[in-house]
Formats: sequence, C-alpha cells, structure tokens
Amino acid sequence: MPPSITHPPVTPLPEKDAWAQQLKQIAVEPLEFCEDFPAIAKRYEAWWHQDIVDRPIFMASANTNPARPITRRLDLLEDAAAWFEAKLQDMKQTRCVGDMLPHIRADFGPVLLGGMMGGRLEFGEDTGWTHAFIDDTWSNEPDWVLREDNPWWRMLRELTDRIAQDAAGRYLVCTPDLGGSADVLLNLRGASNLCMDVLTQPDRISAAITALYPAWFEAFTELYRIALGHGAGMSHWIGLWSSAPYMVPACDFNYLIGQDDFNCLCLPDIARQAATIGRGVFHLDGPQATKHIDALLEVPDIQGIQFTPGEGTPSALAWVDMFSKIQDKGRSLLVFCPPEEVLELCDAVKPEGLAIQVLGKIAPDDLDELYRAFCKRYRG
Repeated sequence: MPPSITHPPVTPLPEKDAWAQQLKQIAVEPLEFCEDFPAIAKRYEAWWHQDIVDRPIFMASANTNPARPITRRLDLLEDAAAWFEAKLQDMKQTRCVGDMLPHIRADFGPVLLGGMMGGRLEFGEDTGWTHAFIDDTWSNEPDWVLREDNPWWRMLRELTDRIAQDAAGRYLVCTPDLGGSADVLLNLRGASNLCMDVLTQPDRISAAITALYPAWFEAFTELYRIALGHGAGMSHWIGLWSSAPYMVPACDFNYLIGQDDFNCLCLPDIARQAATIGRGVFHLDGPQATKHIDALLEVPDIQGIQFTPGEGTPSALAWVDMFSKIQDKGRSLLVFCPPEEVLELCDAVKPEGLAIQVLGKIAPDDLDELYRAFCKRYRG
C-alpha cells in the first residue's frame, strides 16, 4: 500500500485453515449439476496464482426457457420454501457455459449490510435499496451491531441454510453482496451528504467504518459456517471458485471521492477485510473508479481485480492498458465483457491469470460458437 496507508489489526479467523481443507476436498468431487467441476476447480485455482492450466477462465450462462425469466424472486421472500423452489428452478433452467458453475444465490438486493444495520429496505421489480436516515450531526447513527433479531439478517441466514442443505454435492451456495463499509454509509447517509462529510467531518466516517468491521466479520464468516456446515461449496456474487476462503472487497463510493480521501478513509478497511480472509478480488466498478487502481494494487491480500466497464460504457477494450498494469503487478484479472469483445480481449492481454465473464444479450447458439472460438485460441 502507499506508505501512508496501514490497516488496523485483523480479527483472527480460527476456522480459515479447516475451511480451506474442506473446500479442497469439495473441489475434487463432481457436482450433480457439473460433472466437470474438479477440472474447472483446478482452472480456477491456477487463476488465483496468476497461472493457467490449459486456457483462461470463460464464464457465461444462458436461460434455457426465456419465457420464464430468471429473477431474484423478491415477491416470494416472505415464504422461504416458495422462494427456494423458484430459485432451484432458476438454477435448473440455467445452462452454464465454460467455467460458469451452477449455484443458487441468497440475495435480496445490493449492500445488504445496510439493512442489517437498521436501514429500511424497499424492493422494486427485481432489486432493492436502502433508505438513508442518518442526520447531518450523525446523532441517530446506529450502533453498528449485527443483532440476532434483525429480520434481514435472520432471513439471510434462513435462505442460506435452506440452500446449503440442498446444495451439498449438487451445486454451490452463492453469497449476496453484503457491501463494503463505505458503501453501507453511502446508503444510510446518502451520496451528497456523505460527500460533504468527507470534507467537513471525515472522523465520523472513519469511526463508522471501523465500527462496521465486527458486523461485516460476523456476517461474512457466518455464511461460510452455514454452507460448509452442510458440506456445500461456496462462491460469491462474481462467480469465482476458490479452494480457500475468499472475499470481494468493494467501494463503489470511491468514484465520488479523490485519491487522497480514498486512501485515507476507505483503503485501510479494504486492506483489513482482505487480510482477514487472506484472498481478495476487488470489485472495480466503472471508469470513475479506475483512478484508484494504483493504490489498490499495493494491497498485498488483493490477489485479483474484477472490472465492470460500467453502464453506458460497455467497452472493456478501452481499458487494456489498465489490464496490462494489473497483470504486470502480479494480480489476476476478471473482466465483465460484452460478447462481441471477448476474442479481441483475449488477443490483447496475457492468458495467465485471466478470467472473462460474458455479459450482455447473446443467443444460446451464438454463445456456444463464441465459447468454441475462445477455446480454439488456446489450443496448441
């Protein structure tokens, strides 16, 4: 990290080595919905080490029944059994292509930790958001404690447990986006207000981010305990497999602030979370976030960068120079990429430590053709 950036001490995770051993054991057995899982898991593990088995990672999926759209099923959240049955059907009608792994995600919106901290969640057609409520003096800020009786925390554990009981040996449990600490504050304070706080009362932001760490730690590790307690493998929302626990640090707030403020207020917590788990892939969301890449590449426990080009700017090819910088710094790279750019991107960056997730509309037959062309690129 930059010389002025350090992170506070981490909370020890006694189960980390045992979890890694269990994940390694899970990785050597086929899954009911993915017979090639052992070979795919080896490909992912090479990716974590900026290496390659036979080709880079290719992740894509297609809905085999477009007449039945696949959604978060938010309308069924009040009935966990009905929600699970609908998500199970979603998983069964999803055709995974390449290295995409079958999973069910316990999910009812982004930055769920905000709702668990007392924010009021509201649902739209297929998403959710948290209403801001912290006043200008922060006199009504929550105590940042994750309480057992919080309905969203209770629901998340119930859904994760229901998935994990069914998933062992069949498919993976996928975690939701808990949200980075600064993004929790962004939701609970509001974008304009939090930006002003950066200028006028940064100490309140720092104190809240520090106070959020135990709640994040409890939520994140409990999801691992539930899934692995049932013998089910784990993935996170970006879809990567890892034969050791990993996490996806994020800070979408970073696009609103400058580099010095990001390094001072946000980066220490990002580094702390990554160091707690030992494997991290930072979610770099959109062009305005790329100004922070140099600082992020100095965090030793961030082994990879996941880049989303951003809504309205779908091109991944515009960022090839940044991708090369990431690879040259010994980090792995996961790019969310439109289908028409996949093959050109393959020619522009090194295959070692490269993963591509195909996003955007593409017909199933065209997706199969794209995958064949992708594989052909790497045959001897």
